[in-house]
Amino acid sequence: MKTKMKPEFDKLTHTEYVKEFKRLAKMAETQALGEENAVTFFVKRMHKFACGTEAPLMLLAKMDANWKKQAKEELKGDKKMILIAKAHLTAGENGNVLELSPMKGNAPLAKIAKEGKVLLKKAKFSLAKAGEAIVAAAEAAAEGAEEASEGEEKEESKIEGSSVAEASTTIDPQLEKKKAKGREVMAKMLENLQKIEAKLKK
Repeated sequence: MKTKMKPEFDKLTHTEYVKEFKRLAKMAETQALGEENAVTFFVKRMHKFACGTEAPLMLLAKMDANWKKQAKEELKGDKKMILIAKAHLTAGENGNVLELSPMKGNAPLAKIAKEGKVLLKKAKFSLAKAGEAIVAAAEAAAEGAEEASEGEEKEESKIEGSSVAEASTTIDPQLEKKKAKGREVMAKMLENLQKIEAKLKK
């Protein structure tokens, strides 16, 4: 899973970069699935492309010697703008999660996710620190169930002067499905988390 991009990416336009990023993201779905197939994730939070566009530059690939040399050069600048991590995809209930094990650089994951939101959406995966993906997924599922529950309460509060029986018949079946799905996902995620914790204790 190697990139066609050259380490001297000063001549690279943003359009060319996005095309290559999408190609690598697609390859990652099969070639970077699971910890045993981890590749390098290189991030420069803000890069000025040859076309004048300033945007995040993220690379998910197996780095050759030239790329490793370039990454070291980038680290000599502001470390808060750079992140180099080992990464692999994990299939989740709500899409793929790119699990990261940071190695060098101090770029905050939350800022990378926010600044690279458009690219990550195109890649169809979210970011999480290794080991935290299941927790994040469980929290997202719980949040979804909570939102569904709040929506149900609002729906019920609109009904005035009706009996309890009549009010219960007006509950949106979609909200009920979301709640059930949320509980199901939460249970599954917590079960997986317990398995991981058991492995770590060994």
